[in-house]
Amino acid sequence: MNQHIEEKKEEVNFNANEIIYSRKWEEYRDEEYFKYRRAWSEYPKKRFVSDFPLHLDIETTDLCNLRCPMCSRTIMDDHDNPNKKKYITKEEYIDIIDQAVEHGVKSIKLQYLGEPLLHKDVVFQVEYAKKKGIIDVMFNTNAVLLTKEVSKQLLEAGLDKLFISFDAVNPRLYEQQRVGTTIGKVIDNIYNFIKLRDEISPRTFVRLSMVMYDDPIWKEQFDAMKVMWNGLVDALGYGIFNERDKYKRVEFEKVDGFVCEQLFQRMFLKCNGNVTICCTDEYDTFDIGNWREKKLYDLWNSEKYKQIREDHINNRYDKYETCKKCFMPDVYKKAFLNKNKI
Repeated sequence: MNQHIEEKKEEVNFNANEIIYSRKWEEYRDEEYFKYRRAWSEYPKKRFVSDFPLHLDIETTDLCNLRCPMCSRTIMDDHDNPNKKKYITKEEYIDIIDQAVEHGVKSIKLQYLGEPLLHKDVVFQVEYAKKKGIIDVMFNTNAVLLTKEVSKQLLEAGLDKLFISFDAVNPRLYEQQRVGTTIGKVIDNIYNFIKLRDEISPRTFVRLSMVMYDDPIWKEQFDAMKVMWNGLVDALGYGIFNERDKYKRVEFEKVDGFVCEQLFQRMFLKCNGNVTICCTDEYDTFDIGNWREKKLYDLWNSEKYKQIREDHINNRYDKYETCKKCFMPDVYKKAFLNKNKI
């Protein structure tokens, strides 16, 4: 099957590279979806803060069934033995969604560091969000627990997007990166999900992604993934590896003009109750508040959140230790500032 392949650099998430195989799923989206996606791109550029985030990342569980060496969750277990909450309850989830819908949230992702399929309510979580009118419901998974039965239930519940971590085609390399499973099992699960998607819900977007390292072997693995999954998934992608171990992280040189886009798009609700501003705050360094104790609207509009946004807008993001050690300003510089130099 010959298909047009579109390789592009993500406009918003400029640390990601993506190959688009199919846009057929977009035919099932209405104008409200595209309006929300335009807002996702435009709000950070305009430094516009809406009354409520467009998107919530909800960590339904902070547990995982694998021990991937590049993952900060594995690193935290090795170094810090954190006190995990394990799972949010059905009642807590319902309250989060009800609050979010009341204030016009457009999308949710059921994941932060944990594996969403470990939660016994994952199908209900998708179904409830869709019934309440949330436009875009998604999550990341390692696909180990993505059985035929679970796949069918998720698709019938209305899952909009599924992002699957798939780090190599070579079995040994795969099992080196995804410690605790085998490539054969995961390939079967993904392929069965795709077949069911085509039958039940062709509107569901599926992307496979890997972590890319500065070594030719990983580029070879990504090229092999193109051969393996072309014509099956909607997209393939990779993100550049960045150190997640707090004991090894270093400060990056300040990049004038950098403003974190996530401050205008999304809010992260962690399983332990803490709220943070970004996807790299594994250690809860931003004391925004606790979603079990405060309303989501109040947290998003809190003085602490406002101050962090103001500091970013006024070129003071480096006053925050986590921001100084974040790779995104450096990626931004390489992706946008350097290319504009004469």
